[in-house]
Amino acid sequence: MLYRISIVKRIIFSGLLVVGCMTSHAQHATDVRACGALADGKTDDSKAFQKAIKQAAKTGTRKIFVPKGHYLITQSIKLPSRFTLEASPDAYIELKPSANTYLLQNEDLTNGNEYITVKGGKWNGNGWSQTRTIRSTVDSSAFCFGMFFYKVKNLEVAGLQIDSTRSWGIAYMECDTVHIHDIHFQQNPFKDAQQTSALMQNGDGVTGGGNHVLIENIAGFTNDDLVAFAAGGASFQGRMSPFPACDYQDITVRNITPQNIYDSIPALKAVAFYTFEGRKVSDIHIEQVHGNTAMASVLFYSLFDKTGYFSNVKIWDVSGTNVYARSSHPGLASVYGVISVKCSVIDRLDISRVRREERRYANPQFLFDERTVIDSLNINQVDIHYQHIQGDLLMKSSGAVIKNSRINGVSISNVE
Repeated sequence: MLYRISIVKRIIFSGLLVVGCMTSHAQHATDVRACGALADGKTDDSKAFQKAIKQAAKTGTRKIFVPKGHYLITQSIKLPSRFTLEASPDAYIELKPSANTYLLQNEDLTNGNEYITVKGGKWNGNGWSQTRTIRSTVDSSAFCFGMFFYKVKNLEVAGLQIDSTRSWGIAYMECDTVHIHDIHFQQNPFKDAQQTSALMQNGDGVTGGGNHVLIENIAGFTNDDLVAFAAGGASFQGRMSPFPACDYQDITVRNITPQNIYDSIPALKAVAFYTFEGRKVSDIHIEQVHGNTAMASVLFYSLFDKTGYFSNVKIWDVSGTNVYARSSHPGLASVYGVISVKCSVIDRLDISRVRREERRYANPQFLFDERTVIDSLNINQVDIHYQHIQGDLLMKSSGAVIKNSRINGVSISNVE
């Protein structure tokens, strides 16, 4: 009888057992280059990433490292539970045009995962070339987010840059205990040297829904919201996604800096909170939002003509104004206040330390539409400087129901 003997090389580094791919002692992680990634920007490295993930799970390190290089992928990088991906600042991970998938996702889009960490690298989704597919279930859809996390408990995404994704740059839905921080977005508005527009709807930066969420130190340009919170649901060009509407609580968003691109085009909104189907989001803290936008610095909005609810909302330290009206919506900047509430019920809204220098639009600092109900509104420390502007720069609330209000420390001055 003949026996085929497979010889597997085993190398021991200071107690680390490595089978197949090389494990980096410095990072205690499996190196994707050692698992076959060429990082030449031409060869598909998708299989090397998945091989490294499988190897790291076998060896017990449960971590892969992506060193300097240009990695082209055609398939989403899928991370299992209790797993870390760490990339060098000089690692560039690019989704091939027309791949129609995610750059990265959690492995189980049906039941979810836990304890996933992603750090470092520059990620490019080539969004202008990707095609979304919306179906009845999450796992059968291809939303073409940059990174997508569904039903993940204990999630951290940090210290990276995301460029040009078809939809949201980082999406997390139905998650619990989330920390997303130190992220820079660079949505390229052009897809070729002729400056053909690549701007698309739903081009948010960080968007998601969950409990115990901390989003901080987010900057850059996106085509829509830089940071958005969605209590379920979402519509992509009129078609509803399969995310269920939920109640959420304990959300903190701080140090958010929208930036213009090509010195003129700003993000639509810096921070936006959305509810769906009458759901409630509670215990919201928004702090340190600085930068100009096209629509609003902070927005609360209940969509699809169904009143939604927000509870215990605190907004502190906001500066900036609406500076740009896109040609397709010339009145965009003037129909929103810098801080706006639409079609929503809020039991308590506290706003303090708001600054604005206005030289262009006579839109109000605070806008509450006719379908807004606020039980308790407290506004403190508002400083508005304007030049060559006529109109009410403080508040527009015609039709809104504000049961109790207190406004202190308001200064509005002409700087001519």
